[in-house]
Amino acid sequence: MVSLNSERNYPLLNLQAIMKGVLAALIITVLGSAVLGIAYHVTGLAEKTLPQASNVLYYLSVFVGSLLSARWAGCKGLVHGIGVAVIFVLFGWLIAHFLLYTQNVSSALWQKALFSCLIGSVGGILGVGVAR
Repeated sequence: MVSLNSERNYPLLNLQAIMKGVLAALIITVLGSAVLGIAYHVTGLAEKTLPQASNVLYYLSVFVGSLLSARWAGCKGLVHGIGVAVIFVLFGWLIAHFLLYTQNVSSALWQKALFSCLIGSVGGILGVGVAR
């Protein structure tokens, strides 16, 4: 019988799980964007709701990616969730910087990064709870 005082020695960070979580978030974002595009084209949804819908999709992607990353890692959900959120925000910033030629980092990006880290940490904590 294993004593309750013995702790497992988990690594600080499982990069493979984080990268899988980021990939899952990217897939959710691409598929969700396609679904939103079709929905806005086919239905009579007002285009003024598009920014809110894209924000919901963005944060949902971070949440699910963080949840899956922590689930695959099996431990340290906070670290893995924030890791997915930070890499996802950096990836989005790089795309915007190099493809859209944005020059400055606005306060909206910092706010989005902070909120993404919050969402990612919640997803990561819940992901450890549903770990195998």
